[in-house]
Amino acid sequence: MIPMKTILIIGDEKDFDSFQKFLSQRRLFRKHGFHFKTVDYQAVLEGKLPEVKTKKLIVYLFFPFNYWDKHIETKKSKEIYGNLNYFVKFRKFWKKIDKILKSFYKDKKIYFINRPDNVYVERDKERTNRILAKANIPVPKHYSTRDYRKILEVVDAGRKLFIKVRYGSMGKGITYLEKNYWLTNFKSKNSYIISKKSDYGWKFKEITGNKKFLRELLKQDVVIEEAVNSFLLKGRKFDLRVYIAFGKVLYIYPRSNEYNKIITNISQGARGEDAHFLNSLPHRLLEKTEKNALRTVKMMGLNFAGVDIMPDSDYSAVVIEVNAFPGFPSMTDRKRRFNLSKYIIAEIARKKWK
Repeated sequence: MIPMKTILIIGDEKDFDSFQKFLSQRRLFRKHGFHFKTVDYQAVLEGKLPEVKTKKLIVYLFFPFNYWDKHIETKKSKEIYGNLNYFVKFRKFWKKIDKILKSFYKDKKIYFINRPDNVYVERDKERTNRILAKANIPVPKHYSTRDYRKILEVVDAGRKLFIKVRYGSMGKGITYLEKNYWLTNFKSKNSYIISKKSDYGWKFKEITGNKKFLRELLKQDVVIEEAVNSFLLKGRKFDLRVYIAFGKVLYIYPRSNEYNKIITNISQGARGEDAHFLNSLPHRLLEKTEKNALRTVKMMGLNFAGVDIMPDSDYSAVVIEVNAFPGFPSMTDRKRRFNLSKYIIAEIARKKWK
């Protein structure tokens, strides 16, 4: 078979959770008749891109870990994690990458798995919520007030709230409020908010009644949303990471925590479940989950994404987060292994790219 298309994979070696897993399956592209090329983001920024001989070029963008750590979420930064500046710099980065690629390969027909002008949008939780709500996709209820007294009125009335950084991910920068019980995984000193300089170790601590901290938090770039009253399965709170490629559900990855825990992020202590965990889920809830995930990816302009959905006690499938760069499931864990890369590659090969 004479290759008529080239696939260019762009990512960084430290991305062991998706980029490295994907590269390990590169042989499958040759089987489907593709030229295979790969490069890191530093080389792209320096204009050191590989030669491509085919007329059609398909570009798959992974998360730019090195650039993010060096220029955005730096260890020396005094900024609060997940603020607007993070988003602005991230958006500028992708616009630069887009310009470089289109200039260097100006004689090629370029296709993107996810376009550079779409991959950063999901980092803005407020904008994502508006896009999905407008399409009547279930999302948590959002509150626009920044008056701490009004927030406390809502909490005292029995509502449970999350205050999240607007431009964050991985369960970092979260504060939870319910009557007589407040938690945050920010560090604080004399109510001054401090961001941990790591993706892990953001442990929750109780701050019940710390109004000064709350007032300072509400001055930051945050979103306020009502907690989903989770549907419990086997006595556990859970959400479902739905992996979608080109309008098709490839895999559903359940993540669960104890019923009294507030979030279900693996990085925050939850655990991954195997496919058998879903056997106890009512079929109509699973159908709603898949439907809402598919609609979400379409509304966000993405071809590949992981959509986090939490079924609630009213049998609704609520979208709590969209991930343009989701981590891939394990390929070695006997209980939860799934070769997601293989299925993504099959979908890329099946597409006509006209």
